Amino acid sequence: MTMLEVHAAALETINEAYHNFLLKYNRTKKMVYGFVEGKDDPSFYRSVIERFLPDDWGIDLIRAGNRDKVLEVERSFDWQRFSREQIAFFIDRDLTKFTKANETYEQNIYVTDGYSIENDIATSDVALRLLSEIHNIVDWTDDERQALAQHFNNQLDIFCEMMTPVMCQILWWRVQGASANLNNLDLPSIFHFVEGSLTTRPEFNTEGLRIDRLCACVGAARAEDVDRDKMKLAFDEGQGPKKFVRGKYLIWFLAAFCNEVHKIIDVYVQAYSRPPKSKMSISPGNIIIVAAPRARIPASLRNFIDKTFSQFIATNAA
Repeated sequence: MTMLEVHAAALETINEAYHNFLLKYNRTKKMVYGFVEGKDDPSFYRSVIERFLPDDWGIDLIRAGNRDKVLEVERSFDWQRFSREQIAFFIDRDLTKFTKANETYEQNIYVTDGYSIENDIATSDVALRLLSEIHNIVDWTDDERQALAQHFNNQLDIFCEMMTPVMCQILWWRVQGASANLNNLDLPSIFHFVEGSLTTRPEFNTEGLRIDRLCACVGAARAEDVDRDKMKLAFDEGQGPKKFVRGKYLIWFLAAFCNEVHKIIDVYVQAYSRPPKSKMSISPGNIIIVAAPRARIPASLRNFIDKTFSQFIATNAA
């Protein structure tokens, strides 16, 4: 089959990402390829993968739209023609640990350790780097840095605990196959920081009120308490609170925490009487771009790159 015939066959499929790949693919070019889910994913994966590529090799990341579409692309390939080491797929685990526990994946599909790759970005190390490198907080002692790292971890624990009932409701929707646009949850309407500590707004100070707010935001029906309790049991047994809170919710927390600490930095760092000028603003809309290059690489992702892209390059370096 010629490449023109391959392109024509692709047009008969419904997957635009696969067709875009075929338009870009060049067998002789020093390039590896990856398919990711959404618009924020390339920022993280590119920052990680490029660290392991020789200077004369590149990475082309193609957005497929969502998890199912990435997997659909993988199934679209004729793997007799293409290399599974050159072409890889990156998907979020989401809540499949609870809904599809026995699902298996091909060797060139990377599945995040937690809900999404953002779960590996919302850490105290990244928070400290953002405070230093973006918010210009540099005149702190080692003890002050350590205290802020501990404060971040404590507040993250509180956030995850308060989000657990919300995630159990979301898990119930997943089990039921219900439609719910999780991007519509308005976290600032529920949570805020008061003097450096995360708290709920008064009108959402109970689990039931937070769940009602979630349902109103995403336009889906609330589960019965007994059904949600079953989800909570599974969630707790599956190390849910930190690993499986939705990554985008954790990213919101990371941005809000850093902005709050910067605003009242005199409480945490003795050298400051007022906040230093920031290099840029941090918001949930841009934090992936600024935080991703500052995040540690998950060991599972490093091993995956070694077994796919690095192996392909080593075999085709000439």
